[in-house]
Amino acid sequence: MRFLVTGGTGFVGSHMVERVLSEGGEVICPVRNPAALGKLEGINAEAIPLEELEDRVKDGPGFDYVIHVAGATRGRDIDEYRRANVDYVHRLLELVSNSNLAERLKRFVLVSSQAVGGPCPDHRTPVRECDSPLPISSYGRSKLEAEELTLCYATKIPVTIVRPSTVFGPRDEDVLGVFRAARFRIAACLAGPDRLVSLIYVEDLADGILRAALSPAAAGQTYFMANPEPVVWREFSVEVARVMGYKAFVCPIPIGPAKAVAAAGDLVARFTKKLPLFRSEKLEEMRQIAWVCSTEKAHRELNWQPATPLGEAIEKTARWYREHGWI
Repeated sequence: MRFLVTGGTGFVGSHMVERVLSEGGEVICPVRNPAALGKLEGINAEAIPLEELEDRVKDGPGFDYVIHVAGATRGRDIDEYRRANVDYVHRLLELVSNSNLAERLKRFVLVSSQAVGGPCPDHRTPVRECDSPLPISSYGRSKLEAEELTLCYATKIPVTIVRPSTVFGPRDEDVLGVFRAARFRIAACLAGPDRLVSLIYVEDLADGILRAALSPAAAGQTYFMANPEPVVWREFSVEVARVMGYKAFVCPIPIGPAKAVAAAGDLVARFTKKLPLFRSEKLEEMRQIAWVCSTEKAHRELNWQPATPLGEAIEKTARWYREHGWI
């Protein structure tokens, strides 16, 4: 089996490459900067410059599967998100569907996001794939556009969409702050009601994506992927500290100061090249009472469910951070 995996130098993409290789597949990764292959060191995947992708699709030995992981989780505005999350997938779909590869391709998997579905409208009922998408951020709206675009090509090539929930694990930079705070015995959360969140450990996600790619039943389908049971974010932060050997003190952050910090993040993004994680749109996402999705469809149709207990996933993540000097 030959796989084209985009975003192979990123967090989820690098784990996807490792998962495919563990099953004996061959992997080609188109990359913008060949010097940025640190996450692929020691991995037997072929990296090619992005500008060579068209030639490889047209004249190369071809691929059986395309897993499109590449994209941006941070952007200054909707146009920046569209360039990363919509335009790229459009070019790739056009390239694949209008080449000889279309006859051979067994699946094109778009890795989207739970952000497309949006938070639970009633604060408790998990969002399902059949529900109308309700994204509340520019990121979520760009991912919805990418999904709609991908489904337009379903008559030419077999496509599948995967919507991961909040992902954590080795190499992740977004949830890293929770682990760093744990070292100072702090479990930070927004003040107010408990907030529920669906989580997924990155290795379990990579397994689910591969299963969706290989399953004939998944053609034309969309799947949420997450742990079956959501967590209260405050309790997750406390559990991270406990697994790391610390007793954390819960630190509720009032909305007012949080807004001020988010506004500062907006200014940094506007006037510099940096894109801080915590900005106004991120705060708006964090204020939602429940980001919970149902994994019933993935379990029923793909016979998939996460295999890593939460405590073990936290421990493996913390160990990797320590070994690589991230915490």
